[in-house]
Amino acid sequence: MKLWTLLLGIIVIFAIVCSPVLAISKSELISYYKGQSVPAMPIPTPTVTPTPAPTQNPQIPSRFFPYPSKKPWDDSSFNQPSVDWKTEDDKIADYVAQKSNRFIWEYFINIFDNDATGSYAADLPPKGKPNIYLYSDRDLTAQVRLAPEYAITVSEPVYQPGKGWQAEIMNGSLNGKGDFLFYEALGSDCEWQKEEGFVILATSREQDMAFMLGQYGFNEKETLEFIDYWASHLIEDMDFVFYPQETAAVNQDMPLYLRPKPDHVMRIWFCAEPFVSAPGPVVNPERIVREGFYVVEWGVIIDDEYWMNHSPASSEVML
Repeated sequence: MKLWTLLLGIIVIFAIVCSPVLAISKSELISYYKGQSVPAMPIPTPTVTPTPAPTQNPQIPSRFFPYPSKKPWDDSSFNQPSVDWKTEDDKIADYVAQKSNRFIWEYFINIFDNDATGSYAADLPPKGKPNIYLYSDRDLTAQVRLAPEYAITVSEPVYQPGKGWQAEIMNGSLNGKGDFLFYEALGSDCEWQKEEGFVILATSREQDMAFMLGQYGFNEKETLEFIDYWASHLIEDMDFVFYPQETAAVNQDMPLYLRPKPDHVMRIWFCAEPFVSAPGPVVNPERIVREGFYVVEWGVIIDDEYWMNHSPASSEVML
């Protein structure tokens, strides 16, 4: 029995050594040892097909500029008060450029983010027909600039980027005739206050607007020009709430710079929305100070769907 077991073991060992698949020749061992190339055994093809990399949705355009996790601006730097342009030309020009670059960055990030909660700049309420009035107790020539300049869509006279408007103030007012600088601009994502406001009823629209403007001290000409346009350009038979946005908030959204520096600047925009519930009364409205060289501006922020007989204009500002 032991003999047969020993014989069987010898036969198995002999078969393993002589097998062409398992046997390793002496020459192969030497080749591995010396680092010489040895014919490699073929790698079998995997039976599982690799999962392809996800493809980009062709409807979503790829970005053409970096998108850092942090915005490339410091919001606190946009709270600068008006300064004398005579002594700080370079600072003002740089700030206007920064403000324009910020607007472009925000606009394209909104367009290309394509997230479910993102708001597109084109869908935001535009600044509707702000009028800028300039008055002075002496004749002078003023240079007027806004930021961001790229947001301006239409203007009269035509706004010149990098230069703005040149305004001749004679006999107390612009062109000596009480004229005004007019513009429209794209909307922004500025958070306007909507706690205090005025109810503008369809049945008493002109009277309600006159009362509202009188709280701020707009003069007769400014008031009549506001009512003449907006009383007839709001959807008929609809009540509205006009939420006032005073000078500090307006300057934050769209700074205004003048050379020479005015003595007083008063800018009031009204964010207009359909009446749903009564707002709180306006407490301590800002009052216009009419002394020396001063500026007065009114405007309305409103969705196009409530703005009758108005087609959003393509830019008349040559860039």
